Amino acid sequence: MTMGEPRPDDAADPAEFVEMLRRLKDRSRLTYRQLEQRAAAAGDVLARSTAADILRRSTLPRPEVVAAFVRACGAEDQVEAWLRARHRLAAGAYAQTSPTPDHQPADGATSDHPPADGTAPSVASAATPSIVRRGRWFTRPAPLALLAVGALLAALGVIWVQRPDDEPRTPTPLAERTSSASVGPSATPDVSASPSTAPSAGRSQIRPARNPQLCLTDGRDRTGQYATEIAVQRPCAGATPPDTYLEPVTDGLYFIKWNHPVHGPGCLTMIDVDPGRKLLEPWEDCREDRWTQLFRFEPTGSAPNAYRIRPARTDLCVGLRDDGETSAEALVEPCTTSADQVFLVDALPPE
Repeated sequence: MTMGEPRPDDAADPAEFVEMLRRLKDRSRLTYRQLEQRAAAAGDVLARSTAADILRRSTLPRPEVVAAFVRACGAEDQVEAWLRARHRLAAGAYAQTSPTPDHQPADGATSDHPPADGTAPSVASAATPSIVRRGRWFTRPAPLALLAVGALLAALGVIWVQRPDDEPRTPTPLAERTSSASVGPSATPDVSASPSTAPSAGRSQIRPARNPQLCLTDGRDRTGQYATEIAVQRPCAGATPPDTYLEPVTDGLYFIKWNHPVHGPGCLTMIDVDPGRKLLEPWEDCREDRWTQLFRFEPTGSAPNAYRIRPARTDLCVGLRDDGETSAEALVEPCTTSADQVFLVDALPPE
């Protein structure tokens, strides 16, 4: 491996960008602990576990992590170049992603609705061993013209999205939308939180009660078995983008929405097929009749803002895999009385 000066503008893909970050660290001859200390001295947040994690992956780190990492390595004057290269690669990867085909079982059934007993549903037909959902957050490309407009509007703080039928539109602000549409006559009744205990609609922060310095945000499956973005816990200082919003639907149920400056809005969706079974993934196609996207917030009584997050029509709860670990994946599991299934939900001021 050459130890020459890394040139982020020459990176052809995210893996090469990360390799250049690795070379930058090698040139600095600093340990992860020293990088953490230097970042803190500069007013940045860069945990040693985060620094190690980004160099083990082949995906783009968050912009604020890139900036903190580069500064900690002693390349303060190169931060702008690294961020410019990262933005170019992020926009290019999104534009070039191939659309995900829609597959449906032969009998027309779908696996969007988990059974009421809380068990994970099976694929509807042996003829379709893998059902790929439509409208995943990071796998649905926009027309090139829309991408160009979207890049301009994102810089102005305005987000454009695509409908599933490819008709562009400007979204209604999440905090203003409360749907009165029915979620279906066959729904199992859910216990609605009272107005005094229900979380506020709009921009929010969701933190595990056991580790309140962490927030639910986007990340990757650490096992590498599931390739797209999922919900994980990370330090709150670097947890945005995406912004998290709670959008009431009906009967005490909510969408948990993410809004990303590049990928737009997406609803967290419980995955019910392998290899990502039980994980939470953002989909751009949000539907009020899709039970895997609806959640109720059950007050625990341990604090005014403490809740268990429960997918509709199940006896399951959202928890964390290895809840003490940074980047631990959020997943749906049987409910317990353990604190690892308790989340602190706080309203944030609108941006």
